[in-house]
Amino acid sequence: MEVLEAWEKIVGSENLFTQKEITEAAATATFATQQRVLAIIRPSDRLQVQECVKIANQYHTPIYPISGGKNWGLGSRVPPQDHSVIIDLGRLNQIVDYNEKLAYITVEPGVTFRQVYEYLQAVKSNLFVSVIGGSPEASVIGNTLERGDGFGPYGDRFAYVCGLEVVLPTGECIHTGFSRFTNTKTTHVARWGVGPYLDGIFTQSNLGIVTQMTVWLLPIPTYYQTFSCTIEENAGLEALLDRVQTLILQGTIRDTCLSIWNCYKVIAKQGRFPWKITQGKTPLSLKELKGTEPWFANGSLFASSEAEGLAQRQIVTAVLDDQVQQLVFSETEQETQGFGAPHDENTRSTYWRKQTPIPTDINPDRDSCGVIWLCPLFPFDGKQIVEALEMIISTIKLYQFEPNLGMVCISGRSIRMFVAIMYDRQVAGEDEKAIACHDRLLELLLQAGYIPDRLGIQSMNALPSGNDDYGEFMRHLKQHLDPQNILAPGRYDCF
Repeated sequence: MEVLEAWEKIVGSENLFTQKEITEAAATATFATQQRVLAIIRPSDRLQVQECVKIANQYHTPIYPISGGKNWGLGSRVPPQDHSVIIDLGRLNQIVDYNEKLAYITVEPGVTFRQVYEYLQAVKSNLFVSVIGGSPEASVIGNTLERGDGFGPYGDRFAYVCGLEVVLPTGECIHTGFSRFTNTKTTHVARWGVGPYLDGIFTQSNLGIVTQMTVWLLPIPTYYQTFSCTIEENAGLEALLDRVQTLILQGTIRDTCLSIWNCYKVIAKQGRFPWKITQGKTPLSLKELKGTEPWFANGSLFASSEAEGLAQRQIVTAVLDDQVQQLVFSETEQETQGFGAPHDENTRSTYWRKQTPIPTDINPDRDSCGVIWLCPLFPFDGKQIVEALEMIISTIKLYQFEPNLGMVCISGRSIRMFVAIMYDRQVAGEDEKAIACHDRLLELLLQAGYIPDRLGIQSMNALPSGNDDYGEFMRHLKQHLDPQNILAPGRYDCF
């Protein structure tokens, strides 16, 4: 194909892949997919990205950019539409700039959470980035552009980034915020710049390829403590959530510093499916085995002094102690070593129903782990959330899966829920059953008015029509920026 020859001249033959085993692996996710990948190209810098995009326009060939390709449970690195070429940005892996005083780091899309952590350790920094719940090898830019989150302050990642460098679908390049001006001193420290704010249109979209981004970092706290507690039944969640909301709104607990997991999510992280106890049968029902299905809350308190930290503890205790069981605090002195370290503990849970050993090099796509995520957003209202949980749990059990559920308190106004359908893709019929479960859950959530704030590739055209001209506006924007429709067609709303 002429287009492949043109790309080969740009990236070199060693960075263009058409071998069947490689393209089929790239088209494999943690659930059933039908899309075929024509090739993978790996440019080395922004200039090569621009040239590759121009070639895609010339030959009308759709391209799908990925950073780390670790979007497990939501599509991995599989394009939303068939016959696309993956443009893998993993070779753009430089930490471009870092400033301890102003607390920022500027990275390319191939830079991983592990790489940032190790860099900060090497320079003996007193700063950290909020820990991702997924793979340490995930891309910082990739996770941010998906509007993913982390645990800890600044966990709502996109709220703490600026200065994007973006290759447009035509091959042109722009810089957002103040970075478009020569010799500006505020590129890395101000989000808005001057004039219209553009950064948001490059998240969860197909309007540009981000090749550089500045990420704001947070100082390691002088006094740090964690707390945990147990809620025995779903019914106890309502009062807990409403009390927690007060603590977050008033600032005692910071945004994205409290998570609440149910028992199935906890045991999936800690171990394997108890095949012996269930005598090889699925699903696991702790209600039948133990008579209860508890929830577990974990929070972090960040303080500038021990006195402030102890005052925070007193406030949390006064608000929660009579509502929960086993409220336990754990404190640490300031320790830079290990703080904010990413880890694979959560991703081990993707092997929940596999009966083979968990490998040291975790790769759910390769190992046929079944994982489908659904990410609905809720108002921070205990009654609404508990009512929705009853519907979610009953639906998941109806399809013979464990209700693996977690919640992150994004702010004092909203909660993001993570619904995980986990299974073994090598068991006949499980792929179909899992997709049916996901689709039914999504249908029920949409009917109830709870729209996900992040979508998997299988559901990007599943949202209801808007009640205004948003869709038409996006179509005009896409047509102007990408007249050949070559950049990630079908990604979010199918524009």
